[in-house]
Amino acid sequence: MENNNAPCPCGSAFALAACCAPFIAGIGAAPSAEALMRSRYSAYVIRNAAYLLESWHASTRPPALKLDAAQRWLS
Repeated sequence: MENNNAPCPCGSAFALAACCAPFIAGIGAAPSAEALMRSRYSAYVIRNAAYLLESWHASTRPPALKLDAAQRWLS
């Protein structure tokens, strides 16, 4: 995972370690829909396809997810 002391990509005022990283690492579930969507955005930024697939509803989840290394998520 990226530097956990870096600002969280989701745009909160917290460091990644204090914001989305625990959800992405599987340490508990996001407590709200907003937290889930923020953590999913952060997972796209740090290219964590496993978390994205895990948090995707089974009825619409693709069998695999290939994230483009050249893709830059700005905000």
